[in-house]
Amino acid sequence: MVNAKTQPVVFVWKDHSRFVEVHPVRTGWFVLWGHFEEAGRRKVLSGNRVYPTLSGVRRRLGDAVLELTRNRALAIEVLGTFDRFSFPAHTVTELPESL
Repeated sequence: MVNAKTQPVVFVWKDHSRFVEVHPVRTGWFVLWGHFEEAGRRKVLSGNRVYPTLSGVRRRLGDAVLELTRNRALAIEVLGTFDRFSFPAHTVTELPESL
């Protein structure tokens, strides 16, 4: 089974001790954001969310960078990088019906 631990990170933004990662998962794109502590030995998550489309990922990426840095220029810069990035082909599947 593929999950965020076994699937490689597709897109990463880092600025000093802050980060945002995008992983492909079965139901879409998994976005993690937070910061590092203890000289990078510990990853502290500020949030995570799964988005079915890249447009949702783009919006969260901008919001997460703005939340972490409080710097609008960095958020605009990362969105430009995201727009130029070539994401791999990824097929999103629906969740199975609940029992």
